Amino acid sequence: MRIARRQPVVPWYAATRVVLLLLALNVLPYFNRGAIIGDVSTYRQWISGSFDQGQYPLSDQRWQYPPGAAAPLLLPHWLPGSYYVLFFVMCLIADVAVFWMLLRAAKRADPAQPSPAGPWLWTLGIAAIGPMAYGRYDLVVTAFAVAALTVTPRSKRSTAVARGVLIGFGAFLKLWPAAFLFGAPKRRNGRLLVGVAAATAVVPTLALELFFPGVLSFLTNQKTRGVQLESVFATPFVAGRWFGWSGGVTNTHGAYEFTGPGVPLAGKAALLSTAVGCAILLLIRRRAAVRGGFPFPSSMLADVGFAAVLVFVVTSRVLSPQYLVWLLGVAAVCLTSRQTLMRVPAWLVLAAVSVTQLIFPLFYHTLRGGQIYSGAILIGRNTVLVVAAVLALRALWRATGTALDGVRVPVSGVLFGEDRGHRVRLVQDEGAPLDRELGGGGAEHGPEGVVDGVGGPGRGGADRLVEGD
Repeated sequence: MRIARRQPVVPWYAATRVVLLLLALNVLPYFNRGAIIGDVSTYRQWISGSFDQGQYPLSDQRWQYPPGAAAPLLLPHWLPGSYYVLFFVMCLIADVAVFWMLLRAAKRADPAQPSPAGPWLWTLGIAAIGPMAYGRYDLVVTAFAVAALTVTPRSKRSTAVARGVLIGFGAFLKLWPAAFLFGAPKRRNGRLLVGVAAATAVVPTLALELFFPGVLSFLTNQKTRGVQLESVFATPFVAGRWFGWSGGVTNTHGAYEFTGPGVPLAGKAALLSTAVGCAILLLIRRRAAVRGGFPFPSSMLADVGFAAVLVFVVTSRVLSPQYLVWLLGVAAVCLTSRQTLMRVPAWLVLAAVSVTQLIFPLFYHTLRGGQIYSGAILIGRNTVLVVAAVLALRALWRATGTALDGVRVPVSGVLFGEDRGHRVRLVQDEGAPLDRELGGGGAEHGPEGVVDGVGGPGRGGADRLVEGD
């Protein structure tokens, strides 16, 4: 693989992924087996109890996914062999695809000296999450999201279509890639991207609603969610238990949520903060349109998309380890370009991710019990994520104030459209964010390829291999 040649990160990536797969398969022991296979066991229950009967598991309160989520859950079931083994292998393939796309994006951004930051962040971040990353289907969604940010066909129009399809399909699997639309380009190509993304997500969803009435209930089921133990808005209650707060923790919707005085108010505050975050992102977008665009429009989709996903994660009432996989994927794409505005927030996300296994599963029982040391780790992690979100929004806000008449904006030592020593007007042409995406992807580049029965008689041994504690 020419792209990976002489890349020091490649052997480290390979070594960490071999260890993660062996841990997932139970070849190497892990201190909490249930943390790896817990969600996969739930997927198997949904398959045997609902999907095999031609139904969605709508009666299970844990099912709160778009209908497209059935595809990655059923794929390992349709193949011969152990469901667990095949599921872990599917996630490994998605992991490798993301890494390959990051290497390629960095190579396009700077053919002479590709930035290793993005691949390194992905390598270290997923390793920090541990084998739990292979026990959730979020790696598959993240692969589509990274492809949406890095694919660069020959023309701006075809790029808009390809990215719209990938964003829409990602939202069809799990809603969060729709956050990329905050960074869609202006005018015709932007409308095309948004329209294609909406059609790709909405049309199959409505079609499935006709055949499986009720699959749209995921849109309203989230209203019943409480404030989950690990979320940012649970922080006051984590600390409050140290000083006698009278509330407690209960397991609902497959997650531990706080109950007691002030919790409903915190839930409403979380929803309000999400709305405020969306308003700020829209205001930044409007500010960019009025003031001439971003200084580096080629990285706008990834930078704004990362900020949007970060805002949604820190304002959500739920924050599970798999949410961090989303952030790592988008942050890594940002770091493949040396022009990114998200360098500091991206590394802060990696710092927050580094304590993931301490919070869950290592000290999770003490966290539920209100212990100070585990609570302090969680509060520290959440504080770093909030700081990263604030800095990301601040970077976008300040950037939209620099792309003005007479402002010199250097890009790798070259100034857009100017001779040395002269000041120019930066104009964001129609579809400019799709030009030179990540520093490459012009007409000289060819189209990029997008990488993308339970319990049968032959499965027992393999299933026992991964299920045993």
